[in-house]
Amino acid sequence: MKETLDLARRTPGVLTLLTGNFAVAFGSNLVIPFLAVYLTRELELSAVVVAMAITVKFWAQQGLSMVGGWIADRTGAVPAMCGGLLVRAVSYLLLMGATGSVTVVAACALLGFGGAVYVPASKSALVRLLGTGDQVRMIFALRSTANNAGSALGPLAGSLLLLVADARVSFVLTSTTYVVLAIVLLRLRGLTEGEEPGAAGTSSDPAAGDARAPVDRRTLAWILACAFAFGFCYIQLEYALPVYTGAEHDPALVGVLFAINAVAVVLLQVPLNQSTSRVSSSALVICGSLLLMSTSFMAASWGTVGGLVACVLLFSAAEVLIDPRIDGEIANSVPAHRRGMAFGLVGSAIGGGGACANVLAASLATGDGGLESQFWWILAVVSVGFAVVLYVASLAVRPGRRAPETVDATPVDEH
Repeated sequence: MKETLDLARRTPGVLTLLTGNFAVAFGSNLVIPFLAVYLTRELELSAVVVAMAITVKFWAQQGLSMVGGWIADRTGAVPAMCGGLLVRAVSYLLLMGATGSVTVVAACALLGFGGAVYVPASKSALVRLLGTGDQVRMIFALRSTANNAGSALGPLAGSLLLLVADARVSFVLTSTTYVVLAIVLLRLRGLTEGEEPGAAGTSSDPAAGDARAPVDRRTLAWILACAFAFGFCYIQLEYALPVYTGAEHDPALVGVLFAINAVAVVLLQVPLNQSTSRVSSSALVICGSLLLMSTSFMAASWGTVGGLVACVLLFSAAEVLIDPRIDGEIANSVPAHRRGMAFGLVGSAIGGGGACANVLAASLATGDGGLESQFWWILAVVSVGFAVVLYVASLAVRPGRRAPETVDATPVDEH
């Protein structure tokens, strides 16, 4: 933990990026958790229109991540980040001033697109500052901690704002935060140009290879398969678990479980990744974590409060291990000039996995929309299947090889 914090402090720009990620998550969660309520009560839109708008936002962010990554590769990570933030700032103002369904759906699409540009660019910028190496995974864990802390504190602050002010204040505050952050982050542009470090904290060796080397497609395909499996399992926290819990217990328990997940993720993110940092095989960590998710689904099938709490705790531990490993593999396996698009592809793969999982859940739902306990056993079996297939595939692909990195012939931010 101390080494990770020291690395973040001594690498120029890293703390600014991490603080920025916290601010983005915090600002977004001032509004997003209450957006559906605002659209239905304040704008008096129908539930169908609201559901469509939120769905459009989700798919714009996940489905267009590859486009956002391509933009980051072409324009440079920092300009893409700032552009994504400004797009999101405008979208919140549009939502605040919307008067009809068309404007709301368009604003939500713009909001999702801004996220699709910002997320892969922010990850790419982080690697440009740090270079490749095992420590990058720990910084990504720290990044996830910052994001989750913002996601946990944002709704609390949003609730307080709703008590003391008009709902539109949250929109203005979030939009202002994004504009200010874009101006601050623009100062990092010079730090992400030119030579990229090799292993974290060291200079790259010009003889190590060609920074324009092609992507290892087999390794990238394996990473994307891991992201798909992760998305398939992760979406259960947002769909199946709330539906099942609300049907079997007091709906208030859903909020408690989400709070437990938020706290567990923040507390476990860095310590767990620190303890597994000595395991060089990402396949072993990712597949082992999928088995842990399988165990969490089994615990949920008990249907008791204790079983659901155990499910969330086990799930949270697996979640915090998989996410940084996937990002770390992209950082270490994909050359700098393709890294933004690769991070975008990961986002799209996670979204695809989540979509397939929701289709499965919908096909197995009961007549009243609930889920039987057998559903959790199906998820457990599928998770084990993912773990086995991905581990066997890793023996042929052998992920973890670092992409050759040298000084780009043309600075990435000048494209």
